[in-house]
Amino acid sequence: MDQENESSSATHKAAVAAAATMRLAAVLSLKAAITRRWKDKGRGKVGATKNLLGEGAKKLLRTSMLNLVLAGRVVAAKESAVGGSNNHQTDFMIANPNDITREQVELIQDRALQTNIASLLSKIARMDLPLMWQGLIPSLVEAVRCAQGTVYQIKHQPQSKQMQQLFQAVIYNAMNSLEAILSEISTQRLLVDKKYRNSIALQYLGSIVESGLMPPFQELESLGNTASNNNGMMGGGGECIAFTLRYATLTSRVVSHMMISSFSKLVEEKSLLVDRILTLTHSFLSRWLPCILGDSDDAVHVTLRKPLKQLLRVHCDLIVDLQSSHPESFARYLTPFLTLFHSSLMCIVGVPEQKRCQRRNVANNNDLGANNSNLRCGTDRFAIAFLSFLANVAGTSKYADLVNAKREMASFFTPSLVQSLSRTLLQLFSIHISPIQIGHNDDDDDSEYDAVLWQDDPEAFYHWEMNRSSEEDVGCAAQNLFLALAESSFSGDVVLPWLMGFVTNVVSQRLAVELEGGISFGIDPQIIYSALPLGAPCAKLSSGAENASMDLLLQWDAIYTAAGLMGSILENYTGYSFQTWFRVSVGDCLSMLLRQSKQQRTQLPILQRRMIWLLSCNANQVPISSPFNPFGMLSSAILDQDVCVRLTAVQAMDALLPQCEDAPSLLQSIVEPTAPALYQLVNECAEVESRSSCLDLLSNLICMQTGGSLTNEILNTIVAPLSSIWDNAIDQNLRLKRSVLTILSCIASFVGPESCSVLYPLVLPMIDESFAREENVFLVEEALKIWWVFLRLSRKYDSLLGKLFIHTVELSKDFDHLMILMRVTEHYIILGGATFLNDHATTIQSVLSHVVGEVRPRGTAYIFLVIEALLCSFPVEGGALLNSCGVLKTLIEACASSYFDDGKCDPDRVIVLYLAALARVSLSRPDTLQLPLKLPSGAVFGEEEFISLYTGKFQVAGNGAHGLLYQKLWALLLLSFYPPCQLASCCNTVLRKSKTIFNIFISVLKNVHPNGTNLLSYEVGCGDDEESIYIGEDFYDALLQGQRANVNIILWSCCLLCLHLC
Repeated sequence: MDQENESSSATHKAAVAAAATMRLAAVLSLKAAITRRWKDKGRGKVGATKNLLGEGAKKLLRTSMLNLVLAGRVVAAKESAVGGSNNHQTDFMIANPNDITREQVELIQDRALQTNIASLLSKIARMDLPLMWQGLIPSLVEAVRCAQGTVYQIKHQPQSKQMQQLFQAVIYNAMNSLEAILSEISTQRLLVDKKYRNSIALQYLGSIVESGLMPPFQELESLGNTASNNNGMMGGGGECIAFTLRYATLTSRVVSHMMISSFSKLVEEKSLLVDRILTLTHSFLSRWLPCILGDSDDAVHVTLRKPLKQLLRVHCDLIVDLQSSHPESFARYLTPFLTLFHSSLMCIVGVPEQKRCQRRNVANNNDLGANNSNLRCGTDRFAIAFLSFLANVAGTSKYADLVNAKREMASFFTPSLVQSLSRTLLQLFSIHISPIQIGHNDDDDDSEYDAVLWQDDPEAFYHWEMNRSSEEDVGCAAQNLFLALAESSFSGDVVLPWLMGFVTNVVSQRLAVELEGGISFGIDPQIIYSALPLGAPCAKLSSGAENASMDLLLQWDAIYTAAGLMGSILENYTGYSFQTWFRVSVGDCLSMLLRQSKQQRTQLPILQRRMIWLLSCNANQVPISSPFNPFGMLSSAILDQDVCVRLTAVQAMDALLPQCEDAPSLLQSIVEPTAPALYQLVNECAEVESRSSCLDLLSNLICMQTGGSLTNEILNTIVAPLSSIWDNAIDQNLRLKRSVLTILSCIASFVGPESCSVLYPLVLPMIDESFAREENVFLVEEALKIWWVFLRLSRKYDSLLGKLFIHTVELSKDFDHLMILMRVTEHYIILGGATFLNDHATTIQSVLSHVVGEVRPRGTAYIFLVIEALLCSFPVEGGALLNSCGVLKTLIEACASSYFDDGKCDPDRVIVLYLAALARVSLSRPDTLQLPLKLPSGAVFGEEEFISLYTGKFQVAGNGAHGLLYQKLWALLLLSFYPPCQLASCCNTVLRKSKTIFNIFISVLKNVHPNGTNLLSYEVGCGDDEESIYIGEDFYDALLQGQRANVNIILWSCCLLCLHLC
């Protein structure tokens, strides 16, 4: 019998689990369908049929989902129109608790199902609200109110525990859905959405506070009082208390969404309610923060610490976000929260260990400080929240204009508090460096902190520190607060002189350097303590007496960090000069550390790295001609054993390079030792960012060698490793190929046209691979640039270069590369001449057929570079080439559209270019133009319309730098139509328009110099989105002038001859 019962129970459980899985799958499918089919988002082809849900299906979904949340059923008790109603649908809720079915209980208590339904409702709300389903949020709020009333009624009834838990689950589901909806719609930025959120907050925040927020907090207050009477332990109640904490957290998030989105409006119209909420928050934080942040772990039971911390964080984040989003409205609440958050921060870091400094026999007390409760981790969310709030307040300039806020700020930020706080902040700067400082708390849901990374992986530590965020890291948040204090009108006058006092403390700096470099050792710890610039470290930030020198190093690291971050602020401070500081102290100390053998180190190279970083922060103030030779020191640092130091030196050298533009000899002396060291560092680094920064520095060193000289040996040293780097750049290292191309481009520019061809065997296959392989698509832009560089450096056409041109067909399909691609094509035509045209005529046709008539006017200007080069270099063959690929027909159709002004025509500046091209074609071979042309509208564009377009646009053609060139071409074309022209229709037309045409001739003869010196060759300047490349510019201009000089002379002679005949 027992076996049968067990079997039946197992079967039932399996059936329940299977049903739950099916329900969850159904909801997930609905979520996907709603995302795609609820609303037309304007995607897809215009006019295509959209398979969207009908209004009836939407109404059914709204009703069913809301019923599932509030009553655990799909069909409503009464059919109710909810689609567009503004009424509160109270019929969704459980009317009679005795009528609840087992299935309803399962649905209500299915947490995974209810979580996904809440997400589904939030998606619908985002697309419906505020225009549709206005009753959604009121229904949820009403459900919370009614269910909470039911809980109160049955709370003291016998055998009501299960029913009470059921209605608490209903309340939780409703609040969970409400939180998801508010979270979703709070991201919408339209004015109508903001007004809707304001109206929701004004109408329902009070009900949520009364029915949702106060009950759990009253229960927590009762538990707190009980805990106080039981020696501080909050523990009894187990899962019940944990549920209360989770529900309080959820309700607090709902209140937070409403407060943050509508705080200013609430302060204006519901100030008493706001006061009540913030008073509750302040009271709650004041009561429980010390229990969580204090040294004792006995105040809260271990199972409740995590949910309590989550609840505390929600309220801390609420205060931070309210002040940040609504600083002026929050001004009236500043003082209590400033005091609370400051005292809580001090509770986290502890007070200075004055007693430790007074010990006489420190060396013998190796366990001193071992019992200190360290700051739990560098990502401590509470510390970050406190620091962020204080930073936001100190950095709000508006408070200086508000009388009450100004008074409260001045009262709080007293000189003594600012100095004390600044000292604490500086000690937090370096919390991530020393592994002794960091502990990990098992009940903390923060990700584990990687503070010991420098010892284990210096390279990863370098990148982690560079990418720290004030939202995730205590040290970075402390830096933000310190900068805010330094810039604030309330505290800046205290912080700057205070920091300057440390900068001038040369003795302490030197002692720290000697300790790090292993120059001095065995020093009495008491002497080290007396040299601490910030005094005794806070109890929870101390390294312990056994490593007193670490405290000194970390404090100076923090001071150097502050000076670097405040570079621009300190520059304006009277009495501060980084150049002087470098000459007196920093330069000497850094030089001393770099001279020491790496084996002599007894500490991490903390100060060495920080002083190198300090140079990058003050790059424009570093005296490069100093006896300490900053570049020499950085070159030496790149050869260091510690990868973190070397990467910092790379960063600093890159920052200092602009100062060497006028010192080619100095640059040359840098390249010789630095290039091999950079390649060595590339080989040793694992992170692609590290390797890329090294290669970028190398390319910058070469690019700035203008006027200098590099030996062939150095150039070979630079070029030799690039092939190997290129071949091994796979997977995440693919981006290194871009750096390789940049370096080769810089080298080609440096060696010039005489030697660049030597690089062809190395460079051209790389360019070819960049275009040919799909995984190298990100290299296309860089490959086009280096291709153009080598092309413009070439003094004659080379078949190796010509083989690359086949890639232009595919490249021309992507208009993002149109500008440089057209410049490349133009240069090929001019440089390669007939040889190039014979080999690539078909390719040119394919390229032009892809782009002509398909781009905007700016793009057409670049396309005309190719057409102009083609028609000037090959007047007859070029016209035939354009005709056979349909380009001429496209040009004529565009001109016809402009003539008839059909509303879709191109602007005049494009039509002028087209007419200039057609003029060149017609002058070379009149029978090439296919006229007349019949348009789809039925209109006919013949010879008369063609000529009328030239005469009508003549004045427009004269605009711009190349206007005379176009007008001369057009005049010559019109002249060619006079007798003895074989085209009778053209001849008759120009004879009828002779008066207008002869005025054109006179204008041309009057404005154009006989030798054509004021006829400027067609060119296009670089736009804002196009990188200027001046390499080979003189030779390029010479090619253009040589190509078009003969054309101008011939055309001008023909023009004069025809005028004479007329």
